[in-house]
Amino acid sequence: MKRIQLRVIPDERIPKDKPEYAANVLAWAEVVRQVIRRPLDPQKGADVDELRRSMRVLDALERASAVLELEDADWEHLKAKTLAMQWAFVDRRIISFIDDVTLAEEHVTLNAQLEEAMRGDGRDL
Repeated sequence: MKRIQLRVIPDERIPKDKPEYAANVLAWAEVVRQVIRRPLDPQKGADVDELRRSMRVLDALERASAVLELEDADWEHLKAKTLAMQWAFVDRRIISFIDDVTLAEEHVTLNAQLEEAMRGDGRDL
């Protein structure tokens, strides 16, 4: 079992009172959805096995609140898709997301828990 803190991180360059603030918040749950919905091989598309494996990750995401819990095989699938993803922009938060996925362990790191606690639950961002 691997666990990933579902962080919500704003763009530090945009003040909270600006209209574009909310649109520039990066939520791990949404990034997982985007990553997992993209086929490993966009040229070929997703086969039935990939569809089933991806749906298991999406189902786990639906059940998650602050932490995404994945069986090892499902985590391996998310990790593979995360590493294969072609990102549309360059941002340090993407590197943080990739690290959180690829370095996931049995327990969420204390750093991830503390960062999220300091930011609140992220829902008011």
